Amino acid sequence: MKKVNDILRENQLLKKELEGILEVIAENEVKSKGLKVVEYSFLLSETLKEIDEKPMSYLEEIFEIDKAALFINFEELIIDSDEEYRHIFKANNKTFKYFFIEKRPYLSSGTVNLISEFNIMEDIGSYLISPIILNDKIIGSLNLYSKNPNRYTNEYNSDFIKDLCFKIGISLKNINTNQMLINQSMVEESSGCYNKKAMYIFLSSFINRCYRYGQPFTFIILDIDDFKKINDTKGHLLGDEVLTKFGQTLLKSFRKSDIVGRFGGDEFYIITPESKKDKVEYITTKTSTILSEIYKKTGIKKKASISFGAITIETIDKTLENPETIFKLADTELYKMKKEKHIKR
Repeated sequence: MKKVNDILRENQLLKKELEGILEVIAENEVKSKGLKVVEYSFLLSETLKEIDEKPMSYLEEIFEIDKAALFINFEELIIDSDEEYRHIFKANNKTFKYFFIEKRPYLSSGTVNLISEFNIMEDIGSYLISPIILNDKIIGSLNLYSKNPNRYTNEYNSDFIKDLCFKIGISLKNINTNQMLINQSMVEESSGCYNKKAMYIFLSSFINRCYRYGQPFTFIILDIDDFKKINDTKGHLLGDEVLTKFGQTLLKSFRKSDIVGRFGGDEFYIITPESKKDKVEYITTKTSTILSEIYKKTGIKKKASISFGAITIETIDKTLENPETIFKLADTELYKMKKEKHIKR
């Protein structure tokens, strides 16, 4: 009887062991399928917003991760980064160069070896961080955090995250390529300035920043006075040359944060993230000086004169929530200045 009981007991233990193995297999199958969902979701994402809302959220949910974060080096990409994201953070070359001595995943418990940029969650027990590499450059990193100090240890198999980071790299490359194509459609070929289409897109972006973060901006329209006379007396070829050189010189003369564009004909525009009066005066003086120098170099003896229409936006209300309204306000100021000049003559 004792032997029978021992056999039954052993069978029970074996049964529990087998059930545990089956549960692990079933769990691995679920996670394997879940990983495919996450990978496909990354590859199908067309914007950073989609990455933030879908694959990154899926990653946290399916793998029960306390925090999943995607750090992106926007110095290597041209993707717009103005949006506010839950899972996506900005980083730079120095951050990745400092952390990734070798281009391999790093995992550890605690935060002793974690740089401050990556310390984004309270009570980090352990973490797994892997570089995202494109054309042999680190363009980002996938960071997984757990409150459990034993979740990511040296025994943890990080092969899956290497494959996932490869897919993320492809996704970011595709988004970056799409952004390049969009940017090309917004740039005037001759001068390199942004075009009319881009003006409305950038104004929308500045309106959004002002509304969300209280960041003021100034929109300025520039109109070269009596430019028609140059076309009529010197010819349209020289007129086009002057406008092209003017646009190219404006681009070189202002900061990257200042948007320089051509609305059409002899009208240009500048959007600057400033609200100071002296900034507007600086821009108007500088652009007039640039035009004077171009006139001299091209043999035009006419005095260079530019009319301006500037509008500074410090807060957004219902009357200022669309780009067309802001353009009309600046355009009104422009024609006031042109009218005053005409009266003085």
